Amino acid sequence: MNADTEISLDALHQAILDQIAAAFPELATVADYPDDRQRILAPAALIELTSMPAAPDDDPGTGQLALELQFELRYVVGFRGDNQGRFIRRNTAALAHFIQHNQWELPVEPARVLVCEPDVFSPELDQYHVWRIEWAQVVHIGANEWIDDGETPTEVWVGVSPLIGPENEEFYTRQDGGQYEEGGT
Repeated sequence: MNADTEISLDALHQAILDQIAAAFPELATVADYPDDRQRILAPAALIELTSMPAAPDDDPGTGQLALELQFELRYVVGFRGDNQGRFIRRNTAALAHFIQHNQWELPVEPARVLVCEPDVFSPELDQYHVWRIEWAQVVHIGANEWIDDGETPTEVWVGVSPLIGPENEEFYTRQDGGQYEEGGT
């Protein structure tokens, strides 16, 4: 993962929404945190960030905070129609496949789908068939303290104490074994 770019949660949310909407144009609604779940246009993908536990094992050493973001997508379809049971399962699997390993074109770790199951715990969606996809992905929050916008060195010189510093350059050796030469490398 490239930890050189700072991302915001807003940018991540929008990237997820945009890419799901583009990949699944048959969805009438792709939204996060909808205000009125009882009046959504189905089929719908409703996305929420549900938790953000720390991920200390993924600390990049850059001063950024590693969080394992856990998302849920509720795939919602109406009750009417032929074979809605197969329809919702087939499309839930397709959405889960799309989510798996997706990085949303951002410097985040690949998504890991954790579960796909019927969602029976959303009373505001009782008039619909609903399946839930849960996934997690590690994101590094904050600015990288180690971004160097300077010039990358092409030679490495080694000195041994006490003969170090600019006044002792003639005692340095190049990493490849070459010696310091006055006026050049």
